[in-house]
Amino acid sequence: MKVRKEFGKSKERIFYEFGPFRVDARERALQRDGRVVPLTPKVFDILLLLIQNSGRILTKNEMMTLVWRDTMVEESNLTRNVSTLRKALGEDTDHPLYIETIPWRGYRFVASVRESRDEFDVIDSLAVLPFVNESSDPSIEYLSEGTTETLIHKLSLLDKLRVVSRNSSFRYKGRAQAAGRELGVRAVLTGRLRCLDANVLVSVELVDTEDDRHIWGGQYNREPSDIFSTQETISQQIVERLQLKLSSQDKERLARPHTENSEAYQAYLKGCYFWNKLTPDGVAKGLEFFQQAIEKDPRYALAYAGLVRAHTYLNQPAEARRAATKAVELDPNLGEVHAALGFFKFLYDWDFAGAEKELKYGIELNPNYAEAHHWYAIYLANVGMFEEAVYEARRAQELDPLSLLMNQTAGNVLLLARDYDGAVAALRKTLELDANFAAAHSVLGCVYSRKRMYPEALAEFEKVRSLAGTNPMVDASIKALIACVYAAWGKRTEALGLLEEIQSPPMTTPYSIAGVYAELGENDRAFEWLNKAYPSRSFDLVSLKVDPRFDNIRPDPRFHEMLRRIGLDKADSSSDV
Repeated sequence: MKVRKEFGKSKERIFYEFGPFRVDARERALQRDGRVVPLTPKVFDILLLLIQNSGRILTKNEMMTLVWRDTMVEESNLTRNVSTLRKALGEDTDHPLYIETIPWRGYRFVASVRESRDEFDVIDSLAVLPFVNESSDPSIEYLSEGTTETLIHKLSLLDKLRVVSRNSSFRYKGRAQAAGRELGVRAVLTGRLRCLDANVLVSVELVDTEDDRHIWGGQYNREPSDIFSTQETISQQIVERLQLKLSSQDKERLARPHTENSEAYQAYLKGCYFWNKLTPDGVAKGLEFFQQAIEKDPRYALAYAGLVRAHTYLNQPAEARRAATKAVELDPNLGEVHAALGFFKFLYDWDFAGAEKELKYGIELNPNYAEAHHWYAIYLANVGMFEEAVYEARRAQELDPLSLLMNQTAGNVLLLARDYDGAVAALRKTLELDANFAAAHSVLGCVYSRKRMYPEALAEFEKVRSLAGTNPMVDASIKALIACVYAAWGKRTEALGLLEEIQSPPMTTPYSIAGVYAELGENDRAFEWLNKAYPSRSFDLVSLKVDPRFDNIRPDPRFHEMLRRIGLDKADSSSDV
């Protein structure tokens, strides 16, 4: 019997159903009772292979050959991924409902599988472009931007609709056709706001980007205080026009208002408007308006989520964590806050199990929230789950393709995974979007150093120094990275010279200084500085397990003891598989 092995996307949409599960072969998605069950690419490949050959024994060699086509892998890779799949299906290995283990041979899918096909093209992706303020009054600009952002937030909660994030969609103001082509979405929503006496006139149009066909449009003449109810109406009508099948949870999410207080909502929109400027002054102003929104409505969870973002940007983790805790208390179904809380638990609490739980729950609640996938990718990479980290980084890019941060994340993850060529490609793509993005130049310098392209690495770090201006903390951190390059290059005198500049008194983190000593092969000094980083719970230490700068000292027993103290010795999702 010929083994079926259809892993790629098909023009024809094929579905497989078994028990409460439904597999969309083209979109590579598994759902349980209408809710997405996240799977890594290889785990999904194994599931698809098993169900396409339901009832037939697949040998381990067959499966490894088909799933890891051009890559030699050990049998343990297959065993681990099958175990992960069983957990995702909620299967008891002693009484298998779906996957039977055939001792010494392989596996067989034992559940009854129903196959169906759909040749109709479904509109399942959307970009909400910035609403245009047609009024001569610039003071209501916050209202046009806020309306756009609210619609993105509402629609992104739906599992079956991919919604491009704000960072990417806002680059296409007034360019609907370009947005559809370049963002890879099937529909765009455009809108206009205009003051009409004491009211606001809102006009919207939904367009199919493949043939520029008008799908739906509407006009709403409302008082400013009623604008948020108008957004609820628009969201509902878009879903109806796209003929999306919603779960009861989806319907509840769309219908639930975050506040009934129009003044609180107006303050929240102003907070978002200033926050999105992403300047220290703008974020500080946004924080003030989020506080005002909370004063108007102390139970406004989304305003607390705004505080989380603002405090995080301003490097105020304690305040951000308090705001996140309050937001979760007020609304336990706010995915953005669960994701942010998970990242705090990772960076500052070293609660790795709790961090992963919150990050995954945040994604479950809002699968279109790009930043949650970005944070989860960083977490996974730092605990050594590289395949899963790359998947999450790619998902973040897909949801926010023009975000510098989302693009850079892929490069960072690939650096930690030691895929240096892949990292270079990802970072160059990021710099194509903005040649002056300092963070990408910094990571690229680290990659070049690992590739022993030392002059190129130094050039990247010098670029970062020129972009940073006179910021002494940034300059000291870059000097530590340059010292690492000299140490790896064998230029010991130059490395020690820079170390002397930045360590007495310390001008950068103890972790960064430890990295230079590790590159120099001075293990005792490296551990001396790591031990200085530990008491203050420096968030840098969460990278110790995978940071290439410390490769020289990994065999030292003190390295594994430090991982144990941090909790990274067990912080690997594969350890329980």
